[in-house]
Amino acid sequence: MTCESSPEKSTVTDVLVKVSGDLVGSEQFYSWLSSVSTPQTRLFILCGGGSAITAKLNEQHIGFQFTEAGREIETEEGSILAQQVLEGQKRFVEEKLQEKGIEATVFIPVVVIDGRICHMNGDLLVEALHPSFDKIYIVTLQQRTKQFTEKFDKIEVVNLENN
Repeated sequence: MTCESSPEKSTVTDVLVKVSGDLVGSEQFYSWLSSVSTPQTRLFILCGGGSAITAKLNEQHIGFQFTEAGREIETEEGSILAQQVLEGQKRFVEEKLQEKGIEATVFIPVVVIDGRICHMNGDLLVEALHPSFDKIYIVTLQQRTKQFTEKFDKIEVVNLENN
C-alpha cells in the first residue's frame, strides 16, 4: 500500500540550520539567519556544542575522543556535562532569536532513551534528517571545511567569521 501526497506543493519551506556552538554568540550568524527567515520559511535550528563542550570536559578532566561518529565521552558524568552545555547554548540562541524577532524551533543533538543520554554528532544528525527538510544549512567557522556527498544535495555549507 502506498500513500500519495496531494499534487499541491506546500507554500511553507522547512529549513534546517545546524549552527556551530562556536558561532551561537556571533552577530554575523544572526544577521545571516535573518536573511534566510521569511514568512514562507519555517526555521529549525540545531545547536552544536563546539569548543565549549571540549573546554568543560577538559576542565573537569573527563576523557573523550573524536571518532568518525563524533565525540565519544567516557563517563556518564561527562555526557551530563555535555548536555548541560548544549542546553545552555539552546537557551542562549532562543533568547537571541526573540531579541531579533526571528521565529524558529531550536533543538540540540541529544536523545534520552530510558534515562540514558545519547549524544549525536550534529553533522550526522543533519544527514539523517535530510529527507525531512526542503533546505539545510551547515553554519560553521570560516576556517572549517565541511563536505557532503552528492546525495545530500539540499545541504549548503555557510562559513562565517566568529566576531
